[in-house]
Amino acid sequence: MRAAFLPLVALLTLAACQPPAPVGVASDVPGTTWSLERVVLDDGEVRRGQGEQVSFGPEGSLSIASCNLCSGRYAVDDSVLTINGPLACTRRACQPGTVELERHLEGTSTLRRDGAYLIIEPDSLAEQILFVPAEP
Repeated sequence: MRAAFLPLVALLTLAACQPPAPVGVASDVPGTTWSLERVVLDDGEVRRGQGEQVSFGPEGSLSIASCNLCSGRYAVDDSVLTINGPLACTRRACQPGTVELERHLEGTSTLRRDGAYLIIEPDSLAEQILFVPAEP
């Protein structure tokens, strides 16, 4: 009987050493792709999305598809999104008025959900970036 409990004790000990699973908005990001719905700039101007997307890989990879294509790394801790280091991006000549997501998603941002929306509020800019889940 005692031998039957040893594997259970070992399993519980290992489980106690694991970091807790993300909860809240932090659990909504890894492994997902979002389409830009709109950017609300600090002066109140609204720029509508035109197919721009951001993908958060489950292992911390990041890819952005807007006028330029970018890749990098991210981390999410509770409601804070951190884009780690500079992004590797193409350098296309974007049309005036085009949303260049990479310019809005640098550094740290606050994440929150409002219904279907994922809202990113960059710490360095007074703006909101609203995303909806990308269609498969």
